[in-house]
Amino acid sequence: MCGIFSYIRITACALLLAICLCGCGVPSRQTGDAIKGDTIVMQYAGLLKMVDCDSFTVADVKNPWGQGLLQRYLLVPRSAPLPRNLPRGTVLRTPLDNLLVFSAVHAHLLYGIGASASIGGVCDSRYMLSPFVHEGISRGTIVDCGSTLNADVERVVQLSPSAIFVLPFENGGYGKIESLPYPVVECAEYMESSPLAAAEWMRFYGRLVGRASAADSLFSAVCSNFEQLRSIVSDTLQRPSLLCELKSSSAWYMPAGGSTMGQMYPMAGADYLFSYCEGSGSVPLSFETVLSRAANADVWLIKYNSDSDKSYSSLLADFGGYAHFAPFEERNIYACNTGKKPFYEETPFRPDLLLRELVAIFHPQLLPSYKLRYYEKLQE
Repeated sequence: MCGIFSYIRITACALLLAICLCGCGVPSRQTGDAIKGDTIVMQYAGLLKMVDCDSFTVADVKNPWGQGLLQRYLLVPRSAPLPRNLPRGTVLRTPLDNLLVFSAVHAHLLYGIGASASIGGVCDSRYMLSPFVHEGISRGTIVDCGSTLNADVERVVQLSPSAIFVLPFENGGYGKIESLPYPVVECAEYMESSPLAAAEWMRFYGRLVGRASAADSLFSAVCSNFEQLRSIVSDTLQRPSLLCELKSSSAWYMPAGGSTMGQMYPMAGADYLFSYCEGSGSVPLSFETVLSRAANADVWLIKYNSDSDKSYSSLLADFGGYAHFAPFEERNIYACNTGKKPFYEETPFRPDLLLRELVAIFHPQLLPSYKLRYYEKLQE
């Protein structure tokens, strides 16, 4: 990406910053000693624990793929001196600013809690739909640092972020940025076991950027909305049978029953026909398996990313087997073009918005005035 002289210059700059940077922390993957203080009660999150101590806050992120901790973060106010009694961990001087954010999900969340000004740079901006990101890039207040898989190291060093928000993967690394002297915040909420558990991580991110009250209030509203929606659906006797997604190459990847979507469909009052599939991700199934179980489904939900919207004719052109499903014949397919709709940006931290959408599709009589936000009836 850079010439040899540019690379040497960047490396030298990084080493100088490493020497000057105070309290950048130690890579964790550790068991974590017990911390004395006031535990911040988490209602749903199982992978995150926060404890308020006298002069700092400890945030422990459990390793979703094994024992011990993925990371321990030590949140120390920038206005205060660095405490001498800090345990081992990654020090974050809060409120963080000039952040480098790898994910559209976290950029949108920071905007939602009033902390968009804390974002100094992003990666994969072409996949971000949030207008404020592109406006910031145009004005020069947000730096486009290239791809998450191959970040522009020179731009990252010039940005000198206070921290980098990344999505962790099992046995995965972060490429060239791992050699740079900036704290990495591993955003592991997507590995939580339920929609509200994942959403509760906003309380951690709010504390990182000085918006704790705003994040706590938003999460409280999300929970209230979510439970209210579940309540109005609980008494419905008719549950439409549900098919979802599209065939991809030789397999049809269906959300497992323990996945976020696999849990949301029954909560919204649908009979999800593949809830029996075990796991928390997607399960590859053959076309024959899907057809034998879901040929007579009542509703079909699909998501795709395209510059142009799909139609019944384009689906048929993609794969003629779709015509064998009742929702295709009866024109009861709802589609979400994620290249145009902020489905993936909004719903991880706003599962209440997604639940409302699904309830309106499965039981429109319960929300007669609701206008669909993500899905729309597939056109001819």
